[in-house]
Amino acid sequence: MQRIKSTIGVLSLAVAVAAMLLSVPAGSAKTPVQRAWKIALTSNRQGDSEIYSMNADGTHVRRLTHSKKFDGAGPWSPDGRKLLFYSQRTGGDVWVMNANGAAQRRLTRNRAWDAPGGWSPDGQKILFASNRDGNNELYVMNADGSGQRNLLPSPSSQEWPGGWSPDGRSIAFVTDRDGNWEIYVMSADGSNPRNLTRNVANDGGVAGLSGVTWAPDGRILYVSTRDTRDQDHPELYAMDADGSNVRRLTRTPGTEGLVSISPGGGKLAFWRYPTKPRWAFFVMNADGSGVRKVNWKLPGAER
Repeated sequence: MQRIKSTIGVLSLAVAVAAMLLSVPAGSAKTPVQRAWKIALTSNRQGDSEIYSMNADGTHVRRLTHSKKFDGAGPWSPDGRKLLFYSQRTGGDVWVMNANGAAQRRLTRNRAWDAPGGWSPDGQKILFASNRDGNNELYVMNADGSGQRNLLPSPSSQEWPGGWSPDGRSIAFVTDRDGNWEIYVMSADGSNPRNLTRNVANDGGVAGLSGVTWAPDGRILYVSTRDTRDQDHPELYAMDADGSNVRRLTRTPGTEGLVSISPGGGKLAFWRYPTKPRWAFFVMNADGSGVRKVNWKLPGAER
């Protein structure tokens, strides 16, 4: 896990730290988000793990956190005005801040481990993971931190959230309830969980990482070892919301994970390990073509 933390960041989905930290905004199918593509990621480029925001081309970099403890970037709110994040400054909790780093506020206050998973499309609720009941399970709360409740009690398995569907009716998550990591979808109220992947390899959870999220067009994006059969070599995949039409998006040795999806869903940002420099990330078209490296720099520093 340490090697992943020393790259460009941690997916709002690294199990040991914050399993689902994708900086992917939730968007409504009826009111699609149209704005500049901003990326939030975690880097120890300045000595400790802090959160940075930038344009998808690596410009306009801004450091958002200044904490001696680990901070991990999570998902943007649907309107792009707020960012969820995981912080160890209070042990391990879900926090929220404004897009410019101001007004940082703790949402969970539990001795257990809590980490953000995503916003509902209307921005009113937040999905998160917690082990407050002994194992990692799915919880939901209001955007102000109130009304926290267990959405899917599952004492014999581990669950990690993947977020709401664009229409707000379903939630994707990763679970080991079948003996390996599989991607499930359930109704937004926690009912009717169903397995979408049914593969002997690991889908959505690989080598201490967890990665699954919805694209604005309703596809599900995830990491998997179904072709490589190598826990150190997961690739990025896409599938339809019912689990059909699986497409492999990357074919490169190493470890890869999703960082962000453009507001319209046409492009994806992802990290790759190993790469040089270690803080670089990559952008590609949603079909896996046109991969290019983005080597961002700190304000006033050379690349």
